[in-house]
Amino acid sequence: MTDTEIFLRLAFDKAPAVEANSAIARIRDEREERSYEVILPETEVTTFLLRKLLPKLVEHLESVGAKLPGCGGVFLSVFAADTLHFISARDAVHLLAQWSNLSVEQLKHRYRPR
Repeated sequence: MTDTEIFLRLAFDKAPAVEANSAIARIRDEREERSYEVILPETEVTTFLLRKLLPKLVEHLESVGAKLPGCGGVFLSVFAADTLHFISARDAVHLLAQWSNLSVEQLKHRYRPR
């Protein structure tokens, strides 16, 4: 199984990408959370997740009060090809922390808002 597949298996729900607006609104309403949208590249997904997404995501979560480790109130809307995957921010952060060999505390310190 590829890293992309492992990451996308975190999804608690999916929808066709062409239905993104209504699907994101539905998940927002159901979970009473806000969406953080991500478009996965076609190649070098692991590098993208660890070097681009993780720092920005941690900074965003900390700045909006969705503090690590729980990351409450935020889910990721991940566009991958023609499918939209909904992943809890907590699950994504914990997996990416594991892949980066950093603890959640180290992520907070390294990528906190400045």
